[in-house]
Amino acid sequence: MASVMSPVERFRSEAASAEFERLIGLLEERLDHLAAEGLEAMRGRVPRWVSETDEVWRQLGDCIRGTLRTEWAAFRDGYLPGRLPDIDATLIVIAARVGDLSSLLAGYRFAQMALWGSWFELIEASDLDDEEEVKRELLRHGSQYFFQYADLVNRYMAEGYQRSVERAAARGEHHRFQALKTLLEADPLSGVHLEVDLSSYHLGCVAWGEGAEEAVRALGARLDRSVQLTLRLHNNWWGWLSGSRPLDADQHAELSRFDPGPGIRIAFGLEGFGEDGFRATNHQALRAQWVAPPGPSTIHYEDVAVETLATEAEGDARAFVAHELRGIDDPSAASARLRETLAAYFAAELNAASAGAALGVHHQTVTNRLRVIEERIGHPLGSRHLELAVALRLRAALSGEER
Repeated sequence: MASVMSPVERFRSEAASAEFERLIGLLEERLDHLAAEGLEAMRGRVPRWVSETDEVWRQLGDCIRGTLRTEWAAFRDGYLPGRLPDIDATLIVIAARVGDLSSLLAGYRFAQMALWGSWFELIEASDLDDEEEVKRELLRHGSQYFFQYADLVNRYMAEGYQRSVERAAARGEHHRFQALKTLLEADPLSGVHLEVDLSSYHLGCVAWGEGAEEAVRALGARLDRSVQLTLRLHNNWWGWLSGSRPLDADQHAELSRFDPGPGIRIAFGLEGFGEDGFRATNHQALRAQWVAPPGPSTIHYEDVAVETLATEAEGDARAFVAHELRGIDDPSAASARLRETLAAYFAAELNAASAGAALGVHHQTVTNRLRVIEERIGHPLGSRHLELAVALRLRAALSGEER
């Protein structure tokens, strides 16, 4: 924000100025919470693939946090922007790729209103009962500033978005992405031409990292499949590997041992046929990316299907985990050791000796830990074996732990 307009009018009283300095610090402490609320408000408004694409959703979160901090700093220092702040320009780039400015602005406006609401709450809660004029001055100052700031930035964003769309249209990218977006959202194509043969078998993938495009194309060559790729954000690609016949056993073996290279990760869906398969395998790949544990360079939907299906409703999944693992769900080292033991026991098909060998401990140690787990959760392991096993996997997925 190098260029600024005339400074905002400052306070007329020293008491208001002093209270402003105190409240602005308290407002800063709320910014991350306000950003999280703004991002969540955006979830139901943007196309579903946006909230399911880890890289896009993470960047949106960073943008909302960044734009609130930028506005807070400008409010603190007393000026309005003379051009679009850099962090909001990044939001424009995302909006252009998503193809939907109004949905992103809805979340942005929600965060703006939450910022003003927090300022109002801080003033109302301040110990200024005998100084109503100071309160009114602080409220008037905040109201005028936040609404002027929002009007300016919204205008800058609309202008910037239009320029981004025009540049993309000039390169032919906007038209192509809109056609692809229409197909993925299961709406009629309305005669729009898309260079993809839907009467084929499709394996969807999401690849990210420097060199991701080359890695997917190399895999397509190994599998003797045509490759359809579209860039979503920076080195984040959506792709389809398509062929006239389903993958055979040798091709599946090639896929399972494929190494995309350092710093590159690829999530795969299940192979599907036709238009429905084209759409479904993309959705599965996005969900596999969403729950991808740290570490593996390739993530296959079939290996994380439990996590992806259960986390479609993340709030319900977290409640399920908390209920099933109550007593061993806290972050302490002791509870982590009990969860590790339980996971090993399930992986060993309920054999304590095999679980002990995998953990490097005596089988009696495993038995003792299992007894402690039963005491903590309040019932025998056998009574809810399936639920406990799923809860362990979900907890790992939701917290980003290795499984």
